[in-house]
Amino acid sequence: MNRFTDEPLIAREVSIRRTEQENLKTQQQKDMEQRRIAAPQSAWNQSVAASTDDYMKSALSKVRESKVSLPDALTRMHGTFIYSNK
Repeated sequence: MNRFTDEPLIAREVSIRRTEQENLKTQQQKDMEQRRIAAPQSAWNQSVAASTDDYMKSALSKVRESKVSLPDALTRMHGTFIYSNK
């Protein structure tokens, strides 16, 4: 027995299950690596798409022109009055 290996024999189903788990793990690692590599480019693409969106530009300009705001009592209570006071 020592001539081939010191490991005991395992069932074929167990061996297949282990192989499938290893393959799944390596595939998940590859997918995660691809997403990590593609994240900066994706963020850049979203930024460019947002900057060229005419509808969003016009909506943002309308929001900036609007005089609607939150009541001062509410912003004081939540602690954002410092940043939003008039």
